Amino acid sequence: MRFLVKKMTEGSLVRRAMLGWSAIILLVLLSMAASLIITQSTDGDAERINVAGSLRMQSYRISQIVLRVNHDLQKTQTELIEEVMEFDRRIRTPILAELLTLSDRNLERKALESVLTEWQALKTHLLRHSTAEELTLLDEIDHFVAGIDNMVGLFQAQTDLKIEQLRYIHGVSISLVIFIVFFALFDLFKTVVIPLRALVSAADRAKGGDLSARVDYLRRDELGLLGNTFNHMASSLEETYSELEKRVAQKTHELRSQTESLELLYETSRLINNSVTHARAMRSVLDNLKQTLGRGAFELYLTPQAQAYVDSSEGFGRIDSEAVAMSEPDSGERWFNISDKKHNYGRLVWSAGSKPVCEEQTQLIEAVCDLMASAFSRDWKNEQTWRLLLVEERATIARELHDSLAQALSYLKMQVSRWQTLSERGAEKEQLAGITADIREGLNAAYGQLRELLTTFRLKLDEPGLESALKATVAEYRERGALAIVLDYQLGEVALRPNAEIHLLQIVREALSNVVRHAKATQADIRLYLEHDDNFVVEVSDNGVGLIDESAGPLHHGMSIMNERAQSLEAKLVINNNSGGGVTVRIDCNMSKIKRTGEPILHDR
Repeated sequence: MRFLVKKMTEGSLVRRAMLGWSAIILLVLLSMAASLIITQSTDGDAERINVAGSLRMQSYRISQIVLRVNHDLQKTQTELIEEVMEFDRRIRTPILAELLTLSDRNLERKALESVLTEWQALKTHLLRHSTAEELTLLDEIDHFVAGIDNMVGLFQAQTDLKIEQLRYIHGVSISLVIFIVFFALFDLFKTVVIPLRALVSAADRAKGGDLSARVDYLRRDELGLLGNTFNHMASSLEETYSELEKRVAQKTHELRSQTESLELLYETSRLINNSVTHARAMRSVLDNLKQTLGRGAFELYLTPQAQAYVDSSEGFGRIDSEAVAMSEPDSGERWFNISDKKHNYGRLVWSAGSKPVCEEQTQLIEAVCDLMASAFSRDWKNEQTWRLLLVEERATIARELHDSLAQALSYLKMQVSRWQTLSERGAEKEQLAGITADIREGLNAAYGQLRELLTTFRLKLDEPGLESALKATVAEYRERGALAIVLDYQLGEVALRPNAEIHLLQIVREALSNVVRHAKATQADIRLYLEHDDNFVVEVSDNGVGLIDESAGPLHHGMSIMNERAQSLEAKLVINNNSGGGVTVRIDCNMSKIKRTGEPILHDR
């Protein structure tokens, strides 16, 4: 990777930019260095020109003094000598003397040496001059001044040359800087601006979802590396996006299949649960299964036990439960057993053909088979439940007949046998009449008990539930005894076992019967409620005369019947006088023992 990056950045933009800036900085530094050198070389030129110019003026002064000395015009020889000495001092000032240290080929040195030579000759003539040589001396002074002028001009020319060189260097430096800057800007536009625009445009296209966008700038620099990386990234994203689209399409197909499977299972459950018989919807289940899978045909084969719960017109195949486990499927067929832990109900045959079957399809069919087995199982359990209910109902009726009518008939049978025996022995009419009266009374009692039983069973069968039976009983005893009876039923939708309902109903009827016959009451209240969540209480109270002698006559017989029925429910029966008059019959039961909680339980006395 490092080698690739190194190869891709051989023409680095940073390197090129650094080279450009380095060139500009170097030019600027060279220009500044040249300026500094030239400036330093011109140091003292002005002073040198000034001193040389002053020598020229002083030469003229010397010539004036010479004329005045020769003509005695306010000047003396001493002043001339002083002026000459002053000139000699000035011509040997350090600013001019330093020219003598220069190269022998230096023009300024040569000019200064020529002036110094002429000055030595002129100085001798000046110190030894005479009036006769005045004109010659003045000519020499003029010639000497011309030499000074030549030297001054040379000094000025050299200074002008240095300034011109400085101007030339600055011009060249500025031109080169301008050229380098222009070239750098052009190169920047070509190698940075244009590629960046292409990158931004490609990035915008990729942002908009066009992953086919590519960059054409692939030079060996940073932007080329970036462009190559962008192209590689876009290609990877395009491949990834394409792969994701395929996976999303695959997942969507799987989710659609799973949704269809769930809809099938839901519809299967709904069809099974909405049918009068759970197994009655099997044909619709098979049609829905075939429509969902979209391939093959389904055939249902049921055992004799399962065929009892479906219509014979459906035309389902018949198979023995042993054949379900022993037989083998034919080629191109798949068999799925319909069974639970206890029973085999048949099998579902799927003619899938030669195409491969996926695991999801197999699991879906197995789930449908489980629902079908559950439907058959529930129908079987419902059938067993109704059988047990019928058995319990019959047991309850038999027990009621045994406890009331059968005993009365046994008593009457004994009385008839007694009457027949006494009659054969020639007993007196009075004795036979007494037995006949007992038989008549027994028949009346048996008829009354039979009527009570018929009323009870009719109430129970016409309107199921203890509450409806109690309402009918209240209506009956209101008419029979002209009583104001109030029923307070607080159990709601709680269902009791049939034998418990019969016992409780008979206890209430017996209590109301005693109220009508013996209590001389005008008001009776019946309350059924739960106390402490699990204690079921039944109370029958009245405002009558109350209990006088509990062991006397029919009242004692009725309480015995109520107590016996309470014991059958494993309940507690309490009969007490009220403080304000009347009697309260209270029954306390354990709700868990009399509540219907699924399959009915036969409870023997």
